[in-house]
Amino acid sequence: MPSGEQESAGARRRALIVEVARREFRRTGLSGTSLGAIADAANVRRPHLYRYFADKADLVAAVAAAETQAINAQRSAALAGVEDIGEQIVRSLELAVELVDGDPFWTSLVEPGNVPYTAYAATRDPELLASNTAFWAPVLGAARAAGRLRSDVTDDEIMTWLLGLQFLFLERREIFPAAAEIRRYTEAFVVPAFVID
Repeated sequence: MPSGEQESAGARRRALIVEVARREFRRTGLSGTSLGAIADAANVRRPHLYRYFADKADLVAAVAAAETQAINAQRSAALAGVEDIGEQIVRSLELAVELVDGDPFWTSLVEPGNVPYTAYAATRDPELLASNTAFWAPVLGAARAAGRLRSDVTDDEIMTWLLGLQFLFLERREIFPAAAEIRRYTEAFVVPAFVID
């Protein structure tokens, strides 16, 4: 098989594994789903799974990245026409929680025992970080061009912080049980931290 066809077949196999993992994580949660079960459901031998994913954290991050891309598309559509940077940030964080509220994958992802997966995904996974950048870069770029962002913080720092806040809002639902609380804390503490009036 020529090299291009092998790469294409590898990409398809990887996408299949991610899709199967999405389904299995929703069905049995992160801790209840083994790599062996995912390999069986994807009809691949477990050693072949490691050709595509170094470990379970790597696979969880790939699923989170795929999920995040879909969520970010919905957030972008919902923000069309919102001009104010502060309102874009507030509404984006509200939507990040609203769109996954009650979803078994995201609920499982932020359970205390799964924090290592969450921490890895939020800070190191290139796909998730790229998805986060694709969503926030245009928003922050327009705000920076308009002189609305502090000059002593970088866009990367802002994006990393906002991603961490999304996970915090998801994980601590007892503190932030509804969009009203997310809006209140985002307007009072998040936006003023780096947006210039």
